[in-house]
Amino acid sequence: MSSTPEGLISRVQTSTGTAVDVAYVSHSGALTTTCTACPWHERIDTGALPTDPPEKEDLLVERHLPEAESLAQAHAASQH
Repeated sequence: MSSTPEGLISRVQTSTGTAVDVAYVSHSGALTTTCTACPWHERIDTGALPTDPPEKEDLLVERHLPEAESLAQAHAASQH
């Protein structure tokens, strides 16, 4: 399994012991979902800007987190 990525928010375990990670790197403006077993990944733009205060950035991440976690769950269930 891969090491813990920067900004890891959640990790969805698959039935084969691999994982799909949901991460956000501060001021990147995007949540990423990445499979540790294959090249699959998705990027969800949160709309956060590098100039946004942390509070606004947090709100934008929270708004888009359910979508990212849903993608991670779906990939984990269907692929591994």
